[in-house]
Order: sequence, then C-alpha cells, then structure tokens
Amino acid sequence: MRDVGWKTSRGVRADHLAAGFAALVACTLVLIVLGALVRAHEAGLACPDWPLCLGEIVPRINFQVAFEWSHRLLAASVALVFAGLAGVALYSTGTPRGVRGLLALAAGLLAAQIVLGALTVWQQLAAWTVTGHLVTGNAFAVTLVLIACTLRDRAPAGAPARAVGTPASLWIAASALLLLGQIVLGGLVSSRFAGLACPEWPTCSGGIWFPSWKGTVGLHLMHRTNAYLLLGSLAASAALSWRTRPLRPWTLLACALGFAQLAVGVANVRLGIPVDVTGLHTGLATLLALTLARAARETLARGVVTPQQAMLHPR
Repeated sequence: MRDVGWKTSRGVRADHLAAGFAALVACTLVLIVLGALVRAHEAGLACPDWPLCLGEIVPRINFQVAFEWSHRLLAASVALVFAGLAGVALYSTGTPRGVRGLLALAAGLLAAQIVLGALTVWQQLAAWTVTGHLVTGNAFAVTLVLIACTLRDRAPAGAPARAVGTPASLWIAASALLLLGQIVLGGLVSSRFAGLACPEWPTCSGGIWFPSWKGTVGLHLMHRTNAYLLLGSLAASAALSWRTRPLRPWTLLACALGFAQLAVGVANVRLGIPVDVTGLHTGLATLLALTLARAARETLARGVVTPQQAMLHPR
C-alpha cells in the first residue's frame, strides 16, 4: 500500500512532490532528445561561446542557433525546477533519508552536466565531452526516477512482498551494466561519426560480418555486438521475473524497448542516419534506462532470495 500521509513543511503531499519529480523526468527526456537533434543538425557549435550565445543572452535566431539555444534554455529550466523541488524536499522533516541521498547525487550529476555542457562548446565537440554529456544526462534522469519512486512507494503492510530470485536480479544488474556500456558506445559512435562505418545490416560491409575491429568500423561493431548481448540479457530478465507480478511489467517493458531500439538502430543504418530516427534512437535508450532503473529498484525493495531459499519458503 502507499503511504502519502506525511506532508512537507510547506504542506505539499509526498505523492504530489513525487509527481513533480516525475514531470521533471519527462522534461529531462525531452532535453536529452533535443540534445541528440542538436548533434544531428550539426548545431552543437551554432553558439560558439558559453554561457552566452554569440555574445548575447538572447541571440539572433536562425535554424541551427534555435536548436542550440533552445537546448540551453530547457537545460536551465530543468536545473531551476530541480532546485525548487529539491528545496521543498530537503526542508521537510518527513522526507525519507534515502531521498536526501538521491537528491545529493542528482545535484552532483547536474553540476557535472553543466560543466560538461560548457566543455563540449569550449573543446569544440570533443568526443569525450559529447559522450560524457550524454551519459551524465541519462544518469541524472535515472536518479530523478529513483527519487520519484522513493517518495511515492512504501512497503506493503502485513506479509512481506515476494522476493526476487537471485538469477533474475543478476540478469537485471547485467542488463543495466550492458546498457551503460551501450550508451557510452553510442555516444562515441555519434561523436566520432561512426554511424555509417558499417553501411549494411546484419552484415557490416560488402557482405562481411566483421571486416575489422579497428577505427570507426571496430567502434560501430562493438556497438552492435553489445546491443545483441543487451537484448539477450533483457530477455533473460523478463523470463526469470515472470512469476514476480509487480516486477514483471517493468522487465517486459524493458525487453520490448530493447527490441524497439534494435529496430530503430537498423533503420538508422539502412536509411542513412536521418535526423528524426536519430532522435528516436536516443529517446528509446533513455526510456530503457529509466525502465531498468524502476525494475532494479523493485528488486532491491523486495529483497533477493536464492533458489534454495525459495524452495524452503515457497509462496
């Protein structure tokens, strides 16, 4: 059951505060997709200075400047809204301790994201800044989801919830690690212009599956190979968590998003990396990260049992 009886020092209910953070997650998702569109439209240096744009707070707008400036404006809005929500949560005597720790983590990630955004401009779109910016943005979004869930969810009264088996929990953890690697590889593929290093699918070039593991071709092939491993891990997570009813929707959704992501990745290659497909590819990756975070939190909240323990204490 859900316990939303406590209120903040400003009289805001916990579930309302959770809804505020959930809305901020949606804004952050839009921000990440907009960042991918900035990259796809080659507008990353449309504002060659930071924090100003062309030496002005509100520059003269053209197509590319509009993308980059709107990305910065939305980023600033997300930061301000987070500061407001975090302030309300921190000054409440009823806020769970776990939320306070997550808020500190989110604040650190947000600060790092701002620095990386500046460095991306100052270093003229260096691969490490672009990739770091993408990874940190996703980590910030995941932390916001965990904050919203912690504010909203409470352990059920009475009998404890059914624990998650060890194999399922391990596969969920493996999926999360593989997804982290996939996002890093995706950032490197984008920033090093390796998206069409393999212009075919399922083969790479000239009908050959693995022509080379060097340079941009190797980077592209690592991205593909890790994607296949991630799909297998997501499928195993969904199968092994089937009997845990509250966890099952999240692992099934994660598996579906994984296969959708593969389909969009194939379309990206076969269609020559169109802008709209690139944005969709980035958005699906973030949605998958958010879904896996929810599944992982459900696993931790319920606890983990070994197969031997499950046989001794069947439910």
